[in-house]
Amino acid sequence: MRIEGERDFDAPPAAVYRALTDPEEMAHAFAAIERIDAEGDEWTLVARPPFPGGFRLKFSVKLEDLAEAEHARLRAWGKSLGGRLSVDSAFDLEPVGLGARMRWQAEVEAAGIFSALGNQALGPVAKQQADRALERLAERLGTTAR
Repeated sequence: MRIEGERDFDAPPAAVYRALTDPEEMAHAFAAIERIDAEGDEWTLVARPPFPGGFRLKFSVKLEDLAEAEHARLRAWGKSLGGRLSVDSAFDLEPVGLGARMRWQAEVEAAGIFSALGNQALGPVAKQQADRALERLAERLGTTAR
């Protein structure tokens, strides 16, 4: 399932890029993340997704195709008892006035208990989580996302 979006930030592309590729900033942005350990461009994180059951998922995350202040790709895959999720996401940044425009897309694949949610439920939840994370990120940058 594919989700995508576009956001404008009142911060320059370099600041938005740094925040989007910083594990601590991502931990603050995504409320579901409980712990994150990073070694360079590879992260391991534990998250409690907003699904019934209150279970935790352990994700491996790899940052790829890094182009400072312009583009990055984040691939994440995680599993828990009875299911797994993978997310292949990328974003592009461009300057707009004194701020930045971000265009992003993600492919989300689910198996096991997560596939039972179906695209009708999983898609809106994934998009909502991404939008909320970008709003939190904008707040931490001291700007607004629109």
